[in-house]
Amino acid sequence: MTVPEAPYFPGIPAEHQPATGSAPGWPLVLYFHHVHPELRHYTSVTPDEFATGLERVLKDFDPYDPADLLAEGGPRRPDRPAVLVTFDDGYRDNTVHAREILDRFGVRAVFFVCTGLLGQRSEQPRQDHLTYEECDRLADDGHLIGAHTRTHPHLDRAPADEGRRETEGSLADVRARYGPGPARLFAYPYGGVPEDPALPDEVLAFGTVRSPAAPWTESPQAIRRTYLPSGSADAWDGLVRHWRTGWA
Repeated sequence: MTVPEAPYFPGIPAEHQPATGSAPGWPLVLYFHHVHPELRHYTSVTPDEFATGLERVLKDFDPYDPADLLAEGGPRRPDRPAVLVTFDDGYRDNTVHAREILDRFGVRAVFFVCTGLLGQRSEQPRQDHLTYEECDRLADDGHLIGAHTRTHPHLDRAPADEGRRETEGSLADVRARYGPGPARLFAYPYGGVPEDPALPDEVLAFGTVRSPAAPWTESPQAIRRTYLPSGSADAWDGLVRHWRTGWA
């Protein structure tokens, strides 16, 4: 199968371009921050955009059940093109706006939360975080709650001891509330993967478009994720087709 030319999105730096999807045969992993009617950021979409994007992606990719990340012997490799949906930081709009849309499409996601910021409320959406009780409701829906440090530092720039406290602390927080399974899932703030992540071997760790597309068995702690650029829904069809033809 011929892979169509990679779509290019003006205004997005080259290192943040989303055209590269997953390694062939491995789940496409999408990441979002906000689903909010007013915010504008390249990984933050409106509720209508989120629904449109999910509908388009699911025409070519089956939903990947996050529970399969925790399968005995390692994450299940899908037989067909599959997509894993993830959210970073733990913003309240994820449950206000995204939760119902995920349910409508039968998609279960991983919510990577900054455990030290949970419960912080603000009129500003970028500082308005989920509570643990809201995370509990997401978990009751079948979503998984993963770790994203406690306070969202740049781990690739932080001193090693600070980075270790942030990662170990957030994993411990998740383990205490949601058990050892979800505590095997981690995402790096800003996609910055430190030279030594200092994560337990059993932890699957997710980067962003800054990580190369590699088989998860080769790079289980720097898994690439990509995204649907906000405000560019007219170009998503070509982007999804590009991801699909590159899958196998």
